[in-house]
Amino acid sequence: MSLKPVNFVPHTPSVLKQIFKDRGITLSKRYGQNFLIDHNILVSIPGIADLGENDVVLEIGTGTGGLTRLLADKARHVFTVEVDKKLFELSSDILRFYKNITLINADILKTKHELNPEVLSGIHDWLRVHNQEHMKVVSNLPYNISTPVIVNFLEGNLPISVMVLMLQREITERMTAAPGTKEYGILSIIIQLFSETEVVKILPPTVFWPRPDVYSAIVKIRIQREKFAGKISNYPFFKKIMYAIFTSRRKTLLNSLEKLQLPGVSRAYCRELLSSMQLDDRVRGEVLNLDQLIFISEALYKHTRNTPGKLREREYI
Repeated sequence: MSLKPVNFVPHTPSVLKQIFKDRGITLSKRYGQNFLIDHNILVSIPGIADLGENDVVLEIGTGTGGLTRLLADKARHVFTVEVDKKLFELSSDILRFYKNITLINADILKTKHELNPEVLSGIHDWLRVHNQEHMKVVSNLPYNISTPVIVNFLEGNLPISVMVLMLQREITERMTAAPGTKEYGILSIIIQLFSETEVVKILPPTVFWPRPDVYSAIVKIRIQREKFAGKISNYPFFKKIMYAIFTSRRKTLLNSLEKLQLPGVSRAYCRELLSSMQLDDRVRGEVLNLDQLIFISEALYKHTRNTPGKLREREYI
């Protein structure tokens, strides 16, 4: 079966159901497949991303290609990744006349916590050959992979300047959470270290098909590594400190740091460090802002490096 791509815009449940029936496509909860069916929201997304003719875009979850086409109409080139083989075949048919779209049938994740290096390698090669210094990520990101994908993009080396994503509302609340709130945690810190995040629009379940059980949101993430992340001497070491603090939220900051058993770092030293920051011994790490977390990490890192024969640098690379 061949579909006409020029006038075909599958954005209603009835059309989607018929197309999927004709193609023998069965949706899988495993892939978190929820299609945006509100046309007004769909057409607004390229504008939110400020797409221009020199932009290169990465989309995760091609689906039926509805958003992909809008991106390709504005951008220089679009890389779009679809893990479902039958949806990949459908979108390849719909998008076959577009010369500025690269469709990739793959899982964006190699493991639960690691991006697919083959996908990244192909994008890196294209950017190098075409002298493209920056790119954007625009996607209705499957909710079940959103956190590891976002974190890997922020911590990785793709030259991403902006991400515009549709995410579960709960995730966006964690991304923008303030210190001392219950939503504030590891995801909040990583997002805020590398970027500024704006919640652009809240989306009710009714704008998707099948309807999710939760509200969603469109977020715009502007990458800004210099403001906070650029102050960190050794990011793996910083993450070691951060995880020690936030995986045991009920412990005091003093106990969390002592439990790390860092070379040359005694309880007395930790107490002095907190005192220098005018923090009480009983304070919990969950109330610390980014500047305070970075200050503690940098102080501990420098102290351990100055402990003769104790710190092995390769442990934190």
